[in-house]
Amino acid sequence: MKYVQVLVLGCALMALVGCSPKTHSVSGTVTLDGSSLPDGYVAFVPEGSGEGGGGEIKNGSYSAKLAPGKYKVEITASKMMPLPPGQTGMDGAKEEVRQYIPDKYNVRTELRADVSGSQSLDFQLSSS
Repeated sequence: MKYVQVLVLGCALMALVGCSPKTHSVSGTVTLDGSSLPDGYVAFVPEGSGEGGGGEIKNGSYSAKLAPGKYKVEITASKMMPLPPGQTGMDGAKEEVRQYIPDKYNVRTELRADVSGSQSLDFQLSSS
């Protein structure tokens, strides 16, 4: 009886391993106006169903584990920026943390990626 339990458990574990989605290593660089993005985040959002992923950007480089598929790519980064003239923040602050990557690379992204294997994907962004 114990042999049957071990056999059933072994088969169940093999089935679970066989059903897990295969992922690929995706890495690359992100630049803004020709300079490495010091820090930020790159998100891969599936265009259909499935699970997305992403990775932190450090010194212009990122890496992520992704399932095969087509993705929208959203890149974000923020830093302290001066407020427009005449505006003040809380406690009279003259600057605040703001997103500085143009919307065409995040909330209204034009970036796409097709992941079919481990690969390098570089993104050259422009502030204009």
